[in-house]
Amino acid sequence: MKILKNLLIIIGVFALSACSNNDEKNIDNIEDKDLSEVMQGFQEKINNIEIPNGLANSSDTNAQTTATYINLVKNYGLVFSAFFNVPTDATAQKSNQISKKSTTSNSQTYTWSDGQSTINYTVTELVDRYTFSYTIESPSYSGKVMDGFSLKDESLAELNMYDMGGTSLTMKWTYINGTATLDLKDSNGSQYILIVNSDNSGILEIIEDNTLTVKCTWNASGNGTLINYETGETFSW
Repeated sequence: MKILKNLLIIIGVFALSACSNNDEKNIDNIEDKDLSEVMQGFQEKINNIEIPNGLANSSDTNAQTTATYINLVKNYGLVFSAFFNVPTDATAQKSNQISKKSTTSNSQTYTWSDGQSTINYTVTELVDRYTFSYTIESPSYSGKVMDGFSLKDESLAELNMYDMGGTSLTMKWTYINGTATLDLKDSNGSQYILIVNSDNSGILEIIEDNTLTVKCTWNASGNGTLINYETGETFSW
């Protein structure tokens, strides 16, 4: 899948986040709410996406393929959400800013480094949402890596990944009435759309070059159908 190539920059930045940890967080000039954990609920909801036992344990090849696709998209989402794990040794600086959406906004920038690359993660609290951005300074690349927003009720989040200045990967997350939707799309027209209902039934669509190529559906028991639009074949289990 083309979308895999665009995930490499995410993994690289995540590795920098993971390797920078001490026992205590060094917070400078923070007087109001600490914004370092505002996206933890987003990560938890992605973790809670489950595959029905009948699908996960099926011996049918197409059911196994569907389960693999679901886990792949879920893991993409978890890699995205790993951006919001601020290392414990990150320094933070707070500022209050005038905003169109509120009289003032609480903005905090967290900074950490592995000695060669430095990441600046800025979170801003507005009336109904949080906005955030990542920039990186390194010998190979300096500039914006990610930005986006999340509503405070965690019903909607949108993230954009950047590669050499252009948008390379976009993720949209919605969670409404127990139904989770994870939509990943890259700049080449590859897209995964995963919809999981509260009973773990769901739909997965795979789009390549802006054309629907695969659609998987399953019920709460794990029975389902895979349609391959490239070959015209339909498989059920």
